[in-house]
Amino acid sequence: MIFKIVSLFLVGMGVLAMFGKLTVPGMKRLTNAKCRSCGKFTFGKPCTCKERK
Repeated sequence: MIFKIVSLFLVGMGVLAMFGKLTVPGMKRLTNAKCRSCGKFTFGKPCTCKERK
């Protein structure tokens, strides 16, 4: 019984590891939409972080 529980746990962890390796569609576009100096999202407009300093 314990062997069955442990083996199911290990299989479940393996499945979660496979899902963790998947890439989300559009992730590259989201990372490109961040300001390089402050990290704020800038969708269609320039960042104002340089104006605040």
